[in-house]
Amino acid sequence: MKNTFLRVFLVVLFSNMVVVAIGLGVVDFVKDRDQVSADVLGDIGVSLVSTYEKSGTSALQEQARSFEKQLQGSIFIYQENGRPLLRPLPRNFRDSTSLEETVGSEDAQALADARRSQFIQVIGASNTQYLLVFRPQDNNDGISPWAIAMLSLLGLFVSSAILAYWLMGPLLKLQKITRSFGQGEMTARVDSRLVKRKDAIGNLAREFNEMAGRIETLLTSKERLLRDVSHELRTPLARIEVALTIAEDKHGQPTQQSYLDRIRNELHELDELIGQVLTLSRLEAASMQKSQIDLQLWLTDIVDDVQFESQLRGITITKTGDQPKALFGDSVQLRHAVENVLRNACFYSGEGGSVEVSSSEVDKRAIISIKDNGPGVAEEMLEKIFHAFFRSSSARESNSGGFGVGLTIAKRIVQAHNGEIQAFNRPEGGLEVRFCLPIA
Repeated sequence: MKNTFLRVFLVVLFSNMVVVAIGLGVVDFVKDRDQVSADVLGDIGVSLVSTYEKSGTSALQEQARSFEKQLQGSIFIYQENGRPLLRPLPRNFRDSTSLEETVGSEDAQALADARRSQFIQVIGASNTQYLLVFRPQDNNDGISPWAIAMLSLLGLFVSSAILAYWLMGPLLKLQKITRSFGQGEMTARVDSRLVKRKDAIGNLAREFNEMAGRIETLLTSKERLLRDVSHELRTPLARIEVALTIAEDKHGQPTQQSYLDRIRNELHELDELIGQVLTLSRLEAASMQKSQIDLQLWLTDIVDDVQFESQLRGITITKTGDQPKALFGDSVQLRHAVENVLRNACFYSGEGGSVEVSSSEVDKRAIISIKDNGPGVAEEMLEKIFHAFFRSSSARESNSGGFGVGLTIAKRIVQAHNGEIQAFNRPEGGLEVRFCLPIA
């Protein structure tokens, strides 16, 4: 998002600079041509020459001051012999010399500037020729061009930043709400200020709220449906089990008893499958009850429990590593995830197998690895083993008695903690399942 803000800022800044440059060019173009009409200057010249020839220099100077105030500029008049009647032209035309200023002002660097001056030839009595020079006032002479440029550049930066933030601010809010909604906060909605806008951003905010409402309704309906279906399925299952118990009490033939045992086993598996599906649905919708966990003690308890279950098969579970010390998460759900993977590792290690559980800390993330010495998994199926109800045809899945849901549940729990779970085939044989969880 920072890169997007920078791009928008640069585009707006460049656009503003182009507009300002064009504006300055137009102003300069108009300013250069903001001159007094030649006919007006000719009439003024005739009037001044007539006054000079009739009343002398004093009357000429008084009348010239009046015209200078009217025209907002400086007037210079020369006779044909080159003698100035008012005062001589300044060597640097940028000096705003008026009749009140002293003749011969100091100019260290005299530069001719006739770009904005106008020259009019006036014919007096007896065909005497005069030259009238008019120089408009330069109102920007007192301000440094560099100061104007710096102030203009500062104004462009500030206005561009404000405009870029005005464009990106609503998008940042939408991004925050979208992230919250994606992390499971189903009640997250865009605030009313954005929804009430009448532009494209307002349309996007309204559509997001409508989408979020529909998704929340669908998830709630799905969870309710799964609960209802589970209840309806378990009720007949319970009745069937009662009927089986009664049938067994009738002391049927041995062949009939084997069928009854088979039916009971299938009922237990079906009941277990329903329980796992319910667990999976709750993980998608329910929020985690997170708290501070003493990771090493918590992990040791899990290892001891699974070791106790696996002792009759001669399986050895070793724990290594003493970092990190603490982890923030839902201890019950995370325990369920780690136990699922650890029990799988013990099952596939076989009689007398060994399983290693290690923990470490990398970049403020807890790494929990569970390694077995079983047959491993085909490389093309390493990602698929985390899919719901996926069961490969390899030796690792044969006769497992599972439903392909345990690893899916583990992955959902880890994702709810903003973590990752991955599986790798070990070079020395066996499978490694690695949990990566943020510490805080």
